[in-house]
Amino acid sequence: MDNRYKFFIGKNTVVAVSSYAGKTVRGVAKCNPEDEFDEEKGKALAAARCNAKITKKRVDRANKKLAEASCALSKAEDRFFDMESYVADSECEYKNAEREVNEILKSML
Repeated sequence: MDNRYKFFIGKNTVVAVSSYAGKTVRGVAKCNPEDEFDEEKGKALAAARCNAKITKKRVDRANKKLAEASCALSKAEDRFFDMESYVADSECEYKNAEREVNEILKSML
């Protein structure tokens, strides 16, 4: 059995306990009173349910982090395009300023 889980066995019940992001996560398997209790099958089911909860939490966290990264990327792209425009405007103004200086110098001759 997997050492990621600690198991608690009760009458017709198995609880698998693990942790994710510092929080306790539990998976529970209950045997129908009409069925024969099998501890190993209970452990396997409880562990699988615990793992399903953990992986769901991971998926949710990954989606949240992806959304944050997407937002940061969008802001960075906006900033990049703003800076491209700023450079283009600055270069145009610089050429105009140089042209003005050259025209003044020519008129002084």
